[in-house]
Amino acid sequence: MTDTPWNLDSKDFDHDAPELGVFLDQDNIPDGLPREAVVVKISGEINLYSAQIMKERFFHLLDRGFIYLLVNMENVKYIDSSGLGVFMATHSRLVKSGKGGIAVFSPSSQVNKILELTKLKSLIRVGSTSKEAWKLLAP
Repeated sequence: MTDTPWNLDSKDFDHDAPELGVFLDQDNIPDGLPREAVVVKISGEINLYSAQIMKERFFHLLDRGFIYLLVNMENVKYIDSSGLGVFMATHSRLVKSGKGGIAVFSPSSQVNKILELTKLKSLIRVGSTSKEAWKLLAP
């Protein structure tokens, strides 16, 4: 078991359900990532029912002191407006605090298309890799 920054243990954080998985992503930590940053991997479908789980996990991270969230979305098959709302709520909370940010990386083609159609790419930073996403957020 590897401890992550701020003693966040994946056993206490990870959520694995048939419709949505939310996990700490130890495999995509870019060089130079500070202690107040975390990489999360989402899999499955983000819809009205599962978006609340994702919001709880994201806000749990913010409550623990993380101010930079990098979100791996390569295994997300679908996202609806409630899922997009979670990203906007997280973004808004970070903006109100005056520090930090959220970035998505490796979005599936379906997620990328929705981000483009809704014009949310102008608010949510999107990179092709975790390294690129971190460059978009780094102070």
